Amino acid sequence: MNKKQWIERAQELGIEGLEITQSTSRSREVNWFEGQMDSFVTSRILSTSLRALVDGKIVSTSLEKVEDEKMDEVLTQLIQAAKEVSETEKDIFVGPMETEEVKSTKHWVEPDADQIKTVLASIEKKLLAADKRVKMVNQAAFESTTMTSELTNSLGVNVHDQTGTQVIAAVITMVDGEDLRDGYLVKIVENLDDFDEDAFVSELVEKVTSHLHAKSVSSRLCPVIFDNETMSTLFGCFAGMFKGSLIAKGISPLCDKLHQQIFSNQITIIDDPRNQDALFLQNYDDEGFPTCTKTVVDHGVFETILHNTKSALKMGTQSTGNGFKSGAGATDVSPMNLYIEPGKDSFDQLVEKMGNGVIITDLGGMHAGVDFVSTNFSLQAQGYLVENGKKVRPLTLITVAGNFIDLMKNQVEAVGNDLKWETRNVCAPSILFKEVSIGGNE
Repeated sequence: MNKKQWIERAQELGIEGLEITQSTSRSREVNWFEGQMDSFVTSRILSTSLRALVDGKIVSTSLEKVEDEKMDEVLTQLIQAAKEVSETEKDIFVGPMETEEVKSTKHWVEPDADQIKTVLASIEKKLLAADKRVKMVNQAAFESTTMTSELTNSLGVNVHDQTGTQVIAAVITMVDGEDLRDGYLVKIVENLDDFDEDAFVSELVEKVTSHLHAKSVSSRLCPVIFDNETMSTLFGCFAGMFKGSLIAKGISPLCDKLHQQIFSNQITIIDDPRNQDALFLQNYDDEGFPTCTKTVVDHGVFETILHNTKSALKMGTQSTGNGFKSGAGATDVSPMNLYIEPGKDSFDQLVEKMGNGVIITDLGGMHAGVDFVSTNFSLQAQGYLVENGKKVRPLTLITVAGNFIDLMKNQVEAVGNDLKWETRNVCAPSILFKEVSIGGNE
């Protein structure tokens, strides 16, 4: 693709600005089942997207195949698309900005196919031997992905980013009497030579075993711990409340709340696309704006609205470098490596502090059980009953309900120190809440 020629031709046709993003995704996925390789898929995908600024409005398109001879046809389609946009809000492109780029500290060592097959075969064998109640290894899998992107625009921006990941995953079924439970585990693996198969097997088997013979409990209002996994899930459901695009439209629960106390003073929230502990590191957003670390909530006070160029322009401020695309769609405001700062208490200390209550370890029904605007939620859940600071039995067929803002402002008892990023870009440690509604049918 002759990018310079595309940009020059766009200007000749009256397009105020043109942005070209080309991304290359390379991936491998190996699945192992019943002693043999079930599938081995490799792919390499080159995608090109264009954004054009026409009459102050940005329109976009994605191209499966770039053909310079079809330049005029594509650019003319963008001009026509802009004429059909009824929205009156203006947008802009960004020019080059100085920034000190950071590099990920993760060092991905790509294994060969034989090593992958050897590890997956070993994991399957060890899982089946670990406990006689393990009846099936539904899946043992390795997946790696490398994504590179380059953004060039007519204002002179030319920036690059690269991310990568490698994971091992497994799913097992355990049967004990009439009780059947499935469970899965995913672990990031920078180098298969360093992968601890025994620890992986032990963690997965223990995870499933601990939920065998789970049953419900009577409905109650009691102290509740959301562990780091479920707290991350719940937090992720409402992370959009900090988005300038929603605040500007008046549909965020935090409209008119800037610089006000919205959460407990134990809650500090950071958005850091350059966080070295997170899996994904971004030096630039998808508009070419340099990313940076931002304190979104400081000891409960809402201090920073997240913006892309469009929402920043509408609210009379500057982008925070949070303009990201979802797939091939238009650029919107998105958090990147948004997290609640960990506290001082270990998970066991949170359980001891709780005394009597419920630990939530799994949530379901987010598509129907969450009201973003009111922040009310009512979700299917699993976990453990706690008595006298000790887990006494597993729970299932329960619901957990509340109002997220109320919980985070008035019910925080203690924040755990167990923040774990794993594959997330919205993350939280375990949190102990004073009172949460638990629904059961015992």
